[in-house]
Order: sequence, then structure tokens, then C-alpha cells
Amino acid sequence: VPEATAHEAVLQAVKQAKTANLESVELFDVFRGKGIPEGQKSLAYAFTYRAADKTLTDADVNSAHEKILNALKTQLQAELRA
Repeated sequence: VPEATAHEAVLQAVKQAKTANLESVELFDVFRGKGIPEGQKSLAYAFTYRAADKTLTDADVNSAHEKILNALKTQLQAELRA
């Protein structure tokens, strides 16, 4: 994401995505340096998905996570690191 992007902006974009079964979002690393373009930073998050009434399938989680990724790309010009 651009260097000026705040953690709160990421949380807001995730919240606006309104994904089902997202229980928590935790920032666990911020990286700048080799492999990251100038003026950018890498933010690493852990997302926890849980449903009280069923076991989530890979398709359930992947669909919800894709919705979040699209919101981050659209709203914050985020790029997923490979």
C-alpha cells in the first residue's frame, strides 16, 4: 500500500466489504525495504473466519476473502504480494 495508508484505513475498508463470518483482523507486520517499491509499505494481516452454525468450507472463506481483497485494491490501491 502507499506509505501514507493508515492501519485504520485498512480496517475501515475491510469493514465496508461486509464479509460474512469474519471474526477478527490483526495487523502482525509492517515491512519497508528490499522488494517493496519506494513510497510503499507492506502490511501483513491475519484474518480469522468463523461461523457458529456450520463448518466453513474453503469456498466460503475464499469468497469472503476475495471480497476484502477487492475492497482493499479499489479503496486503497493495495497490491497483494506474491
